[in-house]
Amino acid sequence: MINQVNNKIRIKMKKITLVFLLTAFVGAFQFAQAQNIAHVNSMELLSLMPEKKAADDQLKTLADQKKAEIKKQEDSFSSKYEKIQKDLQGKSQADLEKMKDQLQKYEEDFQKDQQSLVALREEAAKALDKKQADLYEPIMKKAQDAIDSVAKSKGYLYVFDTSQPSLLYAEGPNILNDVKAKLGIK
Repeated sequence: MINQVNNKIRIKMKKITLVFLLTAFVGAFQFAQAQNIAHVNSMELLSLMPEKKAADDQLKTLADQKKAEIKKQEDSFSSKYEKIQKDLQGKSQADLEKMKDQLQKYEEDFQKDQQSLVALREEAAKALDKKQADLYEPIMKKAQDAIDSVAKSKGYLYVFDTSQPSLLYAEGPNILNDVKAKLGIK
């Protein structure tokens, strides 16, 4: 009878030990997983990079140039058509009938000028988009390389970008300062 009681106690002790070990293992696993996750705000990082500021300045200069070109063409067309309207003002219906071919040419010129202006605006937008892509691509690569380097050196398996709306909660380590240090940003 005592042996049976001792056996039951041993079995219960083994179960308790097993539960304790499983709990410790799960806790250690969760702790290890938590240590493998970090976050960084990539938009904040990019805004702190001097290269981004220089790229933004170049884009602003190009945008200002394109706006000036468009304004110059708009002003040219505007003064051209104001002159035509001034010339046509006060003309009688009979005079306008005699100028039918000339009026037709004015209308065709106006449509061509409008198309030219639309094409200039589209070309300006494409030029700005291309310039932005050309300027930002190496900056974004540099930031990504720095994030990768810091994540590897710190042993993080996952780094979430807190500038994206998909991350709802971030308690893990924020590696922004480490990445800034890697890039030499104060």
